[in-house]
Amino acid sequence: MKSSGRKALQPRNIFNVPAADTQLQLKRAKAPPPLHDDAKDNLVPVPLPVVESMDASLAEELNAFKKKLERLREDRERTEKLLEERDGALDLKMSQLLQRGEIQKSLEIQVDRLFRLKELHSYSSKILPVRSLRAKEQEKRKSFSFERADEPEADSREIASDLSKEANY
Repeated sequence: MKSSGRKALQPRNIFNVPAADTQLQLKRAKAPPPLHDDAKDNLVPVPLPVVESMDASLAEELNAFKKKLERLREDRERTEKLLEERDGALDLKMSQLLQRGEIQKSLEIQVDRLFRLKELHSYSSKILPVRSLRAKEQEKRKSFSFERADEPEADSREIASDLSKEANY
C-alpha cells in the first residue's frame, strides 16, 4: 500500500502544555507498583511547572464552568418569572372569558323569554280578548244604572257601595 504522505489529525492538548514533553514526563513519573509497604521510597517526583500549569488550566476551566452555571441559573430565573407572568395573564383572560360567557348566557335567556312573551302576546290578541272581572262589573253597573234612571237615590247608594268595594280591593 502506498501512503499518501498525509498525517492523521492529532488530538488537541487542552492543558496548554507541550505534548511531547508532557507524555515523556508522565511516562517517567509512573513508577512500578510497590512490592513492599514502604511506598515512600518508590515515589518519583513530577516536575513542578507541569503540575502548576495543569492546576492553572483546571482553575480556568472551573471558573468558566461556574460562570456558565451562573448564567444558566439567571436565565432559568428570568424564564420562570416570564412564565409566571404569562400564566397570570392567561388566568386573568380565562376568568374574563368565563364571566363573558355567563353574561352572554343570561342575555340569551332574557332574549328567549322576550321572544316567547311576544309570541304569547300575538297569540292572545288573536283569541277573543278576555275581559277582566272589574270591566265586567263596570259594564254590569252601567246597564243596571240605565234601568234605574228613574230613581236618583238608588244611583247615589249604588255609587257609594261601588266606592267602598273598590277601596276593599
